[in-house]
Amino acid sequence: MRTHSFLSGLLVMGLAVVSVTEAEGATPAHFRVHADSENGCYDVGSKAVVEVGIEEEGRRPEGPVDAWVDDGWTNVLWKRTVDMSTEPTFKMELTRTTPGSLRIHLKAKGMAERLDRVIFGVDDIKPLTPCPDDFETYWKGERARLERDVPIAVEKTPAPHLDTADYHAFYVSVATFDGGRIYAILTVPKGGGVFPVCATVPGAGPGQVAPWNLMARKGWISITMHIHGFPIAKTADEQKARYNTWLAALKKKSGEPTYQRFGFAAGRDLPIYHNTILGMVRMLDWLAKEPYADASRFVYFGGSQGGGYGLYLTSMWGRFAKSVVYFPNMCDMMAYREGRQPGSEHIMDQTDEHRPAAEQTGPYYDACNFARLICTPIRIMHGLSDDNCHTVGGIAAFNSIPSKDKKLLLIPGLGHRWIKTEFEQWLFE
Repeated sequence: MRTHSFLSGLLVMGLAVVSVTEAEGATPAHFRVHADSENGCYDVGSKAVVEVGIEEEGRRPEGPVDAWVDDGWTNVLWKRTVDMSTEPTFKMELTRTTPGSLRIHLKAKGMAERLDRVIFGVDDIKPLTPCPDDFETYWKGERARLERDVPIAVEKTPAPHLDTADYHAFYVSVATFDGGRIYAILTVPKGGGVFPVCATVPGAGPGQVAPWNLMARKGWISITMHIHGFPIAKTADEQKARYNTWLAALKKKSGEPTYQRFGFAAGRDLPIYHNTILGMVRMLDWLAKEPYADASRFVYFGGSQGGGYGLYLTSMWGRFAKSVVYFPNMCDMMAYREGRQPGSEHIMDQTDEHRPAAEQTGPYYDACNFARLICTPIRIMHGLSDDNCHTVGGIAAFNSIPSKDKKLLLIPGLGHRWIKTEFEQWLFE
């Protein structure tokens, strides 16, 4: 089942909000953007007519509007300054002759800044990052090496401060390479029995100190696996302090300013993703053998960094019954070499000294290459206004998935945030 669906209601809502200054004290108005295709998607070579107005009746920008369109990345194709006091609505006509996106930018004083996309040839957007010939062999070998060389050394301790009326909570960790460990929060329903399991990885940053209520629901086990190499704290402040200490050590060791870029230039086995992917697969293997877990009903739910890991783990572990991934990161990271915005900049933003070596390693960690191996029923959601995990990278990952039961939900006007969709009901039914 290869289908696409779209939510059009958000196309007229400015969700990428930038407030006016506190000195001005006013609530910014919002641009209304309306494409003549209700889903914001078009065939290659067809014409998109996009109308811009103001959402709030009677409001106007406090000066001229800067409007411009780029090729989805760096090349500005159309630019205009508009006086909306005399021209309260204006239109732009857009087209592409190759699959991809065009980005619409709107900026004016007293207005929330707005970014939107229209997509051309959605089914024909393919990854531009190469897939190594030994990709599958490499990861199978690394998984076997971990099991052979590193005892799992499971640690599980109660976390009673996280208990609720419905579940008991635990801190769990397993060993991975280089003396490291994967740390997680596990919740198990009270009363005994065998329960389905929902797994996730948090988005980028310090992580979570409590389970997500969407997942830790009545009658379900939840496991929230962190990528950080330190135990999960009890409070958000302590978690942030531990995260900052961990991040400072990585920066000192690698010379790169973010953990996402760590290790790519140093060798194929050294990016932070290497040990975390393998450690999380190991943790899922352990949990599937526990007597309270229904090994036939594991599902995955996660977004952003957790969306990228959703593609990693759905591919590598191979035992999820269903997966829901929203705005996945780490997709088509080397598309910049072909002149297209990468799904994330972990390789592109390496220093000039490090980039050539990082480009040799990067394809082994590109989520699109993991997506090529996914046969699990899967749903992917992405907003067309997302400029953190860039939309075209997520589309390229979706189009790489061979599963016969997959669905892509593109939401015009939605930036980098999760909203509830029909996918959650599908996942937990």
